[in-house]
Formats: sequence, C-alpha cells, structure tokens
Amino acid sequence: MMVSSLQQSIKQYRKIVEHAQQLDQLLAKGDPEQLQDYTARLQTLQTEAGLNDQQLLTGIARDSVRWQAHPLFHQRMQLLEQIVEMNKLLLPRVRGMMSVTAAELTQLREGRVAVSGYHQAPNRGKKSIRGVG
Repeated sequence: MMVSSLQQSIKQYRKIVEHAQQLDQLLAKGDPEQLQDYTARLQTLQTEAGLNDQQLLTGIARDSVRWQAHPLFHQRMQLLEQIVEMNKLLLPRVRGMMSVTAAELTQLREGRVAVSGYHQAPNRGKKSIRGVG
C-alpha cells in the first residue's frame, strides 16, 4: 500500500515538473490565455498530489524511520527539491513580468484619463464666409 502511494506521488510530482518546465516558454510568449490554462492545470496537478500526499504522509508517520530510508521516498524528495528550485528560479521572473504589466496598465489608465480630458468641439455645419448672391 505504502509503496504504491509513494509511486503514485512520484508520478504526480513528475507531471508537475514536466508541466512547470513549460512555464519559461509561456512567459516568453506572454499569452494571457495560455498562462491561465497553464495555471489551471498546475492547480489541478497540485491538488491531486496533495490529496495523495495526505494519505501517504499519514502512513509514513506510522513508521517514519523505515519509510524515510526507502529509495522511493528519496526519489520523491528529489522531485520536491527540483520543484522548489524551479520555483526559486522562475518566481523572480514572474514577479518582474507582473510588475511590468502593472506599470503598463497604470500608464494605459493614466493615458485614458488624459485623453478623456480633451473634448473635440462639436461639429456645427460649415458656414460659408461668402454671403448669398
């Protein structure tokens, strides 16, 4: 039971790592829809892994010395460390992009306010300077 839970956990974290490796490319494209899809999928993967981990960690707690020495546990820990490292590398980049986007939005809002301050004179029919006949 515990071995299959560890294997399932490893499988789930591999999916998360594979998915996370796409983020760098998505950030370069800057497509908001693709980023939203990416985020939704990542959330789903993390939720699934979290549910499995609740059961797994309960089992590990019963005999932590034995399970922490198990090769599958070490493999799982390496995947978790890899995810943490990826987050450390990508998070500053994501924050930087968010800052740039926020600044651009602010500029757009300020520009809209400035443009709305200019009113075009209503177009009153053109009158001829010359008198009639």
